[in-house]
Amino acid sequence: LEKTETRERARRFFIVPEMLAPKGTVNFRNIGDDYFAIVPPQTDLSRSEVRRAYLQFVVDPLVLKNGKDISAMRDGIKTLLDERRKENADISPDVFLAVSRSLIAAIDARQIEFDKTRIVTAQARRKIDQMKTVDEKKAVSAELAQFKKSLSDETALQLSEAYERGAVLSFYFADQLKGLEDSGFDIAGSLREIILSLDTTKETNRLTQFAEAKKNALAAREERRKNSGSQEMIIENPVTKRLLEIDALTKTKNYVEAEKQLKQLLEANPLESRVYYNLGRVVSLSAEGITDTEARKLRLRQAKVAYENVLRSVTPQTDVALVSLSYVALARIYEFFGESAYAIKIYEAAIKIGNVTDGAYTEAVASRERLMKEQ
Repeated sequence: LEKTETRERARRFFIVPEMLAPKGTVNFRNIGDDYFAIVPPQTDLSRSEVRRAYLQFVVDPLVLKNGKDISAMRDGIKTLLDERRKENADISPDVFLAVSRSLIAAIDARQIEFDKTRIVTAQARRKIDQMKTVDEKKAVSAELAQFKKSLSDETALQLSEAYERGAVLSFYFADQLKGLEDSGFDIAGSLREIILSLDTTKETNRLTQFAEAKKNALAAREERRKNSGSQEMIIENPVTKRLLEIDALTKTKNYVEAEKQLKQLLEANPLESRVYYNLGRVVSLSAEGITDTEARKLRLRQAKVAYENVLRSVTPQTDVALVSLSYVALARIYEFFGESAYAIKIYEAAIKIGNVTDGAYTEAVASRERLMKEQ
């Protein structure tokens, strides 16, 4: 008889301080299942190469898990790599490395754009609420649209640079990840489908396709370099900054610490609806991993209270998208508890808000229709 033994592999990520390393120099080493990021003093871990190193730590096992499906795409990916190697012979011909680097580049670029867009959109909305005339409001909207375009151009530049370095699927993965940044979904479950949907022939012309955006972003970079003392549109709000930091904990599923920090933030900002919403979201996500029925119900009741507090703390300055999202999240909880009739009413409240940017209008409409059919 064949004897089968199951072994668990321990993967570890180490951050190693190097006091004598030059500022801004981050070295990364991967030895088996151990990953080492060697950093100099005063390194911002969220914005440096350490961030990309950690992304590699997360992405590598996903690529390995889908190795069979990637192998089926080997010829097409190799063709893309061969084209790049004509320009730069130093690019690795390793197909799996290309997939890993492409996914890392896409996640990094997409998340940076999403975070900046979220901050500047919230600021613009508050600014519009303070404007008195239509022309003033239109001016703020135009400024926001221009800033979003510049962010999109910068993302295209980052992806182009990654593509030129051998991450030949960076644009493809970025397209597939769009819209998932704040969904709470783990891409591990959908990565196989993403890989199987790949048509490598569509990736050959990516640099030409985004050449204009790249040109614009390079010009903007040069302009920022010349005017390094000028003020950007984004002005960091302390609450927003903390929420983004806590969101990083949520993304790593460290729900206990995220909840703890949100409650601390809430003590200092008891009227801040965004904190209530994020608290509800974290508690809801933590409930998904609970197998005990009663314990799960308790967590969802706690999330329900947080979402209700969002609605109680609404002011004329509150982001309507946040209200829309809160209604839908609250309705989902009522669905879980079997109160479909009341859930329908809450979905209708979200629908009345309208199809606002970053809201949950589409989901509210679909969920209401589904529940109406089930009755």
